Amino acid sequence: MQNNKKWSLLILCCLMGSQVSAKIIPWKEQIPSSLSVFQGKAQPLADLTANRILIYAHPAQAITLPTFKHPQSMIGKFYTGAVVVPTNSQNVARLLGNYSGYNGLFPTLKSAKVVQQQDNITQMKYQVSIPTPIPILNFKENVVMQHHLAANSISTIVLDAPIPYGAGKIEWFDLGNNKTLITVTQWGDLNHPKGFLFSSILNALPEAKLGIPSGTNAFLLEALQQHFKAPSYQTLKAGELPKPPLSSSQVQKIAALSQLSQEPVSFILPSNKVPYPHGLESLRFSSSYQYFAKNPHHMQRWLNAPAYQELFPRQIKDIDIKKIDPNTLDADYKISVGLGVINIPFDFKLRFDYPNSLENQFDAVGGDLQFVKGGMQLIPQGNGTLLNVTSAMKIHDQAPFLLRAMRSMPYHDMLPAIGGNTVLALKIKQKMK
Repeated sequence: MQNNKKWSLLILCCLMGSQVSAKIIPWKEQIPSSLSVFQGKAQPLADLTANRILIYAHPAQAITLPTFKHPQSMIGKFYTGAVVVPTNSQNVARLLGNYSGYNGLFPTLKSAKVVQQQDNITQMKYQVSIPTPIPILNFKENVVMQHHLAANSISTIVLDAPIPYGAGKIEWFDLGNNKTLITVTQWGDLNHPKGFLFSSILNALPEAKLGIPSGTNAFLLEALQQHFKAPSYQTLKAGELPKPPLSSSQVQKIAALSQLSQEPVSFILPSNKVPYPHGLESLRFSSSYQYFAKNPHHMQRWLNAPAYQELFPRQIKDIDIKKIDPNTLDADYKISVGLGVINIPFDFKLRFDYPNSLENQFDAVGGDLQFVKGGMQLIPQGNGTLLNVTSAMKIHDQAPFLLRAMRSMPYHDMLPAIGGNTVLALKIKQKMK
């Protein structure tokens, strides 16, 4: 009788174990190829990407996943990021197909373990850890994903993560001459987050949802770029902003992409050395383009310093504006960012210069963020306007403690600018409706 109980307990444990172990989920992905808006051709996308990271969105579509709790479709947008790396496609395929090596490839991944494998399908469990000097802001989560390997792509579905519903695809295209175009196309449902910290941040900062998709692509592609490419720098002149060299046809393509998706088209530029009184400072600029079916005259008010409070009334509590001369003013923004669990107050002091009625340029002149630099430009485009936002933002090592804690995030010199540009462009789009 005692032995029967032992066997019954053993069988029960085995049955329970088989229930909690992950099973391969049948899935036929319906993710758009990164080339779908380039007539299926890799070279035009590679030419537009050049030595930068390029990020753009696809038109909205119905998304259905087998992981949804109930049979349904969501309307969402896939975002694509692209980068050209100096190696052949075989090396890229070998790197990306080694899922267990992802913890050495992507920052914040501390472990990568195979859960299940069947033919070209592999389930992986990843541990994501982001420590900060503030324990309550530490992030540590397990993520389970199912990867489907094909000839030149890996399609992935999220099985368990703080963002519970998501899918994406990495593609690679050999360009010849030892160059490969790598693209990442992904979507995640940010309206149903799990976990205390992530839910608190998104509830307190709903605007962050606008910038997360482009930031996610930027994070993944920057890791791949750093793996294959040595960093390069260009020194700017005083007062100069970097501009992507684009042909007129490429500008038209950017306008068409933004008009089609109603989202910005963004470039993350190589690092620049920027002159400051203390010497050269390395800054990472992003340049984003948003199409509006309005003429530049209707867009001019968004170049004005007070417009930021209209766009972000929850965060910007007060503005003090002092005019320096007819074309220059200083704006002192009192900002408080509430993360649900903690508030981060800081001063944001910018000097705005207006060389003409269609553009501005801004620079930090004190405050808690010393290294902020950028500008906005209205580019007439047929019957509409391309709003171009170029910016760089880096938290310096003497910033207030709560801000300085953000320096523990990977790519802290790059992600704030690309996210900020995207959020700014989309907030203006919301106000223009």
